[in-house]
Parts: sequence; structure tokens; C-alpha cells
Amino acid sequence: MEIIYQKQAEKGKQCQDCQSFVPKDTDSAVGTCFGKDVVAEGGCMFFKKKEVV
Repeated sequence: MEIIYQKQAEKGKQCQDCQSFVPKDTDSAVGTCFGKDVVAEGGCMFFKKKEVV
């Protein structure tokens, strides 16, 4: 299954809010998700909100 990724996503459903997003140490506006380079404001169909502990 192909991941449908968009560079601009709805607030609250962005990569930066997803538990699979790993920000880069040098720039939190970019990172990776399942090995794919993504931007923090992007999004995809596998979004899963980070759990607040």
C-alpha cells in the first residue's frame, strides 16, 4: 500500500502531532516517519495522535 503524503495537513493532524514522527536533532520542522523524510506540518492517512502521558 502506498502512503499518500501531503506537505500541508490540517492542524491537529500534522506529522508533528503523530506518534510515528521522529524530528531531526538539528531542525524540528523536518523529520522522518517509517524511514521517509517528511515535514512537521505534513500529514498522511496513517496519522495516529501522540498519547499524552
